[in-house]
Amino acid sequence: MAATPKPELVFTQGCGDCAERRVTLPRPLPTVGDDFDWLLRDYDGFRLFMLEELAGRFPERRRWTPADIEVILVEALAVILDQFSDQLDRAHSEAFLETARRPESVLRLLRYIGFDAVRLTLEPSWSDSILLRHLFELRGWPVETFPTGWRLPGSSEVQRLLVWMGEPPDALGPEPDLAVPETEQALLHLIGYQGDSLRDVVDPQRAEHRAFLTERLLKLWREQPRLMDEARAAGPRAVHTNRRMVSLADYRDEFQRHPLVMRVQASQRWTGSWQTLEAVVVLVANARLDDVVRDSLSDKAWQTIRRETDRFHWQNRMSPVDWTANPSFRSLLRAFLEAYRMIGQEVWLMDAEPVGLSIGLSVRLSPNYYQSELRQSIAQVLGTGPEGYFAPGRLAFGEDIYASDLVAAVMQLDGVESVCLNRFKRVGARYADQSGSGRIALNGIEIARCDNLADQPELGYWRLQLHGGQPG
Repeated sequence: MAATPKPELVFTQGCGDCAERRVTLPRPLPTVGDDFDWLLRDYDGFRLFMLEELAGRFPERRRWTPADIEVILVEALAVILDQFSDQLDRAHSEAFLETARRPESVLRLLRYIGFDAVRLTLEPSWSDSILLRHLFELRGWPVETFPTGWRLPGSSEVQRLLVWMGEPPDALGPEPDLAVPETEQALLHLIGYQGDSLRDVVDPQRAEHRAFLTERLLKLWREQPRLMDEARAAGPRAVHTNRRMVSLADYRDEFQRHPLVMRVQASQRWTGSWQTLEAVVVLVANARLDDVVRDSLSDKAWQTIRRETDRFHWQNRMSPVDWTANPSFRSLLRAFLEAYRMIGQEVWLMDAEPVGLSIGLSVRLSPNYYQSELRQSIAQVLGTGPEGYFAPGRLAFGEDIYASDLVAAVMQLDGVESVCLNRFKRVGARYADQSGSGRIALNGIEIARCDNLADQPELGYWRLQLHGGQPG
């Protein structure tokens, strides 16, 4: 403060009350020169700058050799500065998701934006021997003798596991199958866990599994950097993806993600006190909402749907499905709805209104084709299978059915020469035949059905007459 200038009060001549304060400021300090290039980042740049500095400080010296102690010190300092510069660049790049190269940094940055890479990448499986070893180790089993390379849930491998645990090989049945929920639950209880399924036990949010799963993911990313790059790209996209059901479009998009739903339509109506949202769905296998999932599907389709539903619940942080309770389609969709809908919004889940069709076709075949083979091919074209015209979810709500589309679908088969439409109408005597107009009009939540089931004629049927071809 000694250099602070002192103000001086100067009065105006002729007036003893008028004065002004004057301060004489010191001269500004001279500008300090800076000839250092702050963009230097590598060994060659640092070395060249320090050698130029030596030459400028000692102009009388005309010759410098690599053996001079000054040059040796300059090169040693250049190496250290280059290492520091590289560390600075690495630290700066690891702070951004786009440029981070270390798996730990990518995982940390993905967590900052709420992207759970562990849950979306590592799905618990009984075929993962490392995961099984981890589960046994947490419960105090002697994992030193735990064999590697097991491929559960094969029945023979499960029996070997039971023997290793000191249990009878038939403790879970003569042919234990971990695809059966009861068997899976019983095995977990034998190990020492109280969960109902493997996904229920191995939860990344639990402290006992978080470190293990994180290390597994980091190791996987080190071995396969492609997976880390995929997660790096998927994280920002997930931030901009809405997973809440607010608008009608949100209800349509979110329900469409569920493996049980093939098609959905959402609408609102005023009920006198508030707006009620109605979600009309078409389910797999054309099932109804109140049907039991297991009873509505074949064994193969049941295994596929169960696996996809479990994965869907796991990835969306929903509670595992208790398949032992024989849940209905409505209960599973209701659980998904409660997890994503807005609080206070009343939502009704409704089935689509099926409209059975009665179709009669006369088909002329080529001489060299068997009638039985073409009959089977036509049944597939008009059926409810994956490639069928009446496959669940293929037709939209209120979509009109045109005879030309059916004829074109049959005519594309090899061996079909011509198709004649004899009958084309809704099921029921009160509906007129539309084979002349070639169009059956639908509206609202109606969806055309033609399941061709003998015990359910109200869901549609077709009659086929074949002409020509070869019998057999």
